[in-house]
Amino acid sequence: MTTIETSRLLLRPLKLTDLEDLAQIYSDPEVMRYRLFPKPASLLETQAFLESYIEHWQRYGFGRWAIIYKANEQLIGHCGLEHIELLNEVEVNYLLASQYWGQGLATESAIAVVNYGFQVQQFERLVALAKPDNLASLRVMEKIGMSYHNKIRLHNIEWTLYEIKRQLH
Repeated sequence: MTTIETSRLLLRPLKLTDLEDLAQIYSDPEVMRYRLFPKPASLLETQAFLESYIEHWQRYGFGRWAIIYKANEQLIGHCGLEHIELLNEVEVNYLLASQYWGQGLATESAIAVVNYGFQVQQFERLVALAKPDNLASLRVMEKIGMSYHNKIRLHNIEWTLYEIKRQLH
């Protein structure tokens, strides 16, 4: 499993020992607001998410990386690639602790993950989903070179779907 380094971040696969740090992030209502399950997660719920992320790596050979902020060596969120079975697509996703918002860190990590998806995994196309009112996430999608594709309903929720294709990358 690959580690990726950017100027300010170290991305490494998530592991079970990340549970406490991740639970702290997942307990913040603002962080969780735009997710599929838009409420703060308990420690047990966070553990279930974390175990599913680790299992995704084992099943597909790619997944979510822990985002480690090099300046303080803290886990500040995660970013990665997820196979979405219902769409038969690979999604770029990112989540940061709220105190790290607005610093370009989601964009920095997402660019690294897109590069990995195209260069290492050889994907032809990547997508990203956001709730239509999640303007910060939509901005990140545009900054990493994605373009609007359409609106879809998934799990009875409306999402905005963006895409990027390898030949443009």
